[in-house]
Amino acid sequence: MDIYKQFWVGAVLGILGPALLLAFVFVPRAWANRNIESMVRAASAATIFALVMALASALYLAAMGPTRHVFASFGKVQIGVYFDVLSAIIFLLVSFLGAVVTRYALNYLKGDAEQGHFLKWLCVTVGAVLTLIVSGNLVMFTAAWIATSLSLNMLLTFYSDRPGALVAARKKFVISRLGDACLLGAIALTLRVFGTWEFGALFSQAETLRASGAVSGEVSLLCLLLVGGAMLKSAQFPFHSWLPDTMETPTPVSALMHAGIINAGGFLIVRLSPVVSLSPIALQTLVVVGAFTAIFASLVMMTQASVKRMLAFSTIAQMGFMMLQCGLGAFSIAVLHLVAHSLYKAHAFLTSGSVVSISKSSWVPAAKPNAHPGILAASLGSALLLFAAAAALWRVSPVRDASALVLGAVFVMALVHLLWSLWGQSVSPRLIGAGLLLGGAVSMAYFALHAAFKTLLAPSLPRAVVTSGGNEWLAVAVVVLFGATLVLQSQLPLWASRPWCRTLYVHARNGFYFNTLANRAIQAVWPAR
Repeated sequence: MDIYKQFWVGAVLGILGPALLLAFVFVPRAWANRNIESMVRAASAATIFALVMALASALYLAAMGPTRHVFASFGKVQIGVYFDVLSAIIFLLVSFLGAVVTRYALNYLKGDAEQGHFLKWLCVTVGAVLTLIVSGNLVMFTAAWIATSLSLNMLLTFYSDRPGALVAARKKFVISRLGDACLLGAIALTLRVFGTWEFGALFSQAETLRASGAVSGEVSLLCLLLVGGAMLKSAQFPFHSWLPDTMETPTPVSALMHAGIINAGGFLIVRLSPVVSLSPIALQTLVVVGAFTAIFASLVMMTQASVKRMLAFSTIAQMGFMMLQCGLGAFSIAVLHLVAHSLYKAHAFLTSGSVVSISKSSWVPAAKPNAHPGILAASLGSALLLFAAAAALWRVSPVRDASALVLGAVFVMALVHLLWSLWGQSVSPRLIGAGLLLGGAVSMAYFALHAAFKTLLAPSLPRAVVTSGGNEWLAVAVVVLFGATLVLQSQLPLWASRPWCRTLYVHARNGFYFNTLANRAIQAVWPAR
């Protein structure tokens, strides 16, 4: 088999699933609602077919290598596929989630008069996301990006008689158009600076530019536009308020949105990391906005009574942390985070109703961990020792660069919280031993997964990341902020009666009023019926 045919076969495997799902856009609404059984069978078959094609394309990639193929050209605009290890991982993830969410939606909306219409746009949305993942150039990527937003809007307004749902959808619509504007500006600048939109040629030129060290102001502006589009898509502060307010949409939409679509911003940064990493200011913007968003959303999340709103702010925090990882140049770790978060969040949303029902039927008062500072100090010391031991076994030096140091410090804080939650219940020898074993296993898994994803994604990611002086101070600031959040969370039981803590709780419970301000602004220019 010659090389061209190899590329052609791989490209066809990658595009068949998305194309079939996108074809649902031509199904008339009235026909879809009249023929529910046909729509159910068609939607199930199409999403399973997309998953099978994702598996086939991943196997083909393993056997033959990355696929780059152009199906049609219209001047400088081309329709084609760029399929590498990064594409394969996210393609498999989204097609799997699409199949699971669609299967869930079949029962969730059974009997609804508009179920056929819902399944139509669910398939189109999944197809648009899959097309985005395998796009061969920036123009095709942007077209799929816009199509994802527009089809998602049809799902968010599924219950069009609910004013709250309309307000949230309209906020999302306006913010998404700002993100689209960023990508359209990036398209124009990309052609001006690099002379091509094709990912293969674009990444090759970016590596040449990195080697020369001649990064112009236009390149920095291009990178900032890409960062702006990603932040707007991924609900970064202060453009986050639409996400917690989309809870009136059907649960399958929430699961797909939080587990798949919200990751598009992170995927944009990782996909175009050879370009974005050319600009230190773009990376620093990701670090600052991502870290602040993660901490802000974490504080708000801890005060929410609604399970779905808590999960929504959790998603915002996770997206912020993913942007922080990208800003630190840890793109492979960001992909690992994306995969883990998507699987967890899909499960959390699809089981949220049953979990609440089980909890209500078997509720007993939960014991709060002991907030004594001594237990926190013991947890910190143990976490540091476990982390250092695992790093030594893996022959990794986390202090070699700012990104490894910051992410290692954040992991240690998470490990401290795990040990504190366990030992705060009891300091018995059995729990101490269990905590040490669990912490050791988690630490080993941390380094193992990082090594696996770093090795897998090495061909798809930039070989080096531009840094600048001042990143060290930025890294220290991020670590201090995450440390302060950990102390606040662990000491809340002791501080709960203090006036300043009560005041903070009230403001955090209301999201520090950014949702209210955003709702007033959108209703002033686009009032709900």
